[in-house]
Amino acid sequence: MLSRRHVAFIRSVAVAVIGAITIWFGAAAVILAVFGRHAPAAAPWLALAKFASLAWAAAVGWMISWPLLDEMEQETRKFSWFIGSTAAILLTAPIMLLWLVNGGAFLAQLLGARGTPGAYFALGWIGLVFAQILGSLVARAGRWAMKR
Repeated sequence: MLSRRHVAFIRSVAVAVIGAITIWFGAAAVILAVFGRHAPAAAPWLALAKFASLAWAAAVGWMISWPLLDEMEQETRKFSWFIGSTAAILLTAPIMLLWLVNGGAFLAQLLGARGTPGAYFALGWIGLVFAQILGSLVARAGRWAMKR
């Protein structure tokens, strides 16, 4: 059975993740609907939407849930984010560079007519975020297994 602290933590993380995804995709949809395929005009607004989604995730996911954790859980979280995120960046950067060989022909074929700079940006950003989350979960599971 989960304690009240765990339920509060899970709830705050869910609100942070769902809010960040909603802000990013909602804003990106509106921005791309307004600017269409004119990437130079849409790029600053897409960057602002990304910043807003990350600010939301940081504010809710960290500032609210962090004081609820005991010191051991705080150290575990810092360790898993540091190791998992670093490993994800080190693994995804070469993959992204390999996809850009031949001018990104693989991605251009995959996305077809939808292959705008905004779509490439969103694809890379979402891929990196999911890789970092997965890496931190793997690092957290490894740390949990070592402490058992």
